[in-house]
Amino acid sequence: MNRNTSAGVAGLVGVTLNVVAVAALRHVPHAYRPGDVAAWLSELQADPMSTQVSAWAFTVGLVALAAFAAGLALTVANRRNLAVTDRRNLAVAGAVFFSGGALLDAAGTMAPIAALHVDPSTGLALLWLTLLLDSAFNGLLAVGLLCFAGALRADDGWPVQLRWLAIVAGLASLPVALQFSSDFFANLLAVAGPLWLAWVTWTSVLLLRGRRAERG
Repeated sequence: MNRNTSAGVAGLVGVTLNVVAVAALRHVPHAYRPGDVAAWLSELQADPMSTQVSAWAFTVGLVALAAFAAGLALTVANRRNLAVTDRRNLAVAGAVFFSGGALLDAAGTMAPIAALHVDPSTGLALLWLTLLLDSAFNGLLAVGLLCFAGALRADDGWPVQLRWLAIVAGLASLPVALQFSSDFFANLLAVAGPLWLAWVTWTSVLLLRGRRAERG
């Protein structure tokens, strides 16, 4: 694989800010769960500073993750071996789904701040909007991860374990796309989230280091 410092840094920034955003919501147990959106709004109103920290961290972090995915696809596409054209196509598809989902989600992650400054009914509508966009992100992320799993192969210098982690994280993220419909699916993020964050972290470190595929 070739080194791509920008993509690697973007990935680590995205992971870090995502963790910061989740940590800021530690006192908001109903966040991004459809079971009691009114309780979610009340919890945000009780701690507006954490709401702002979380919203900004999610938004900037998601944009960084979009840049990471685009940079990863560019790294794969820059290989000159024509035999890996199918992998280039998969990498591009992975970036479209991953980056598109992240940017779509980022379009709604500032909505909780707006919910603090409008009437309750509008505030609830804004929280439902960000919940729906987050659900879409998880579904698109899952497809993107599965595409990247097919694009990052061992003979290009990518660890086999990284590919399997992408597959597991992608499959785990698929049902989270239904988080808007049930707390059960929303709770699955506790499993899927660490998996895809671990994949992004590992991939980012590899992009920062760079390593040529071994010749056999």
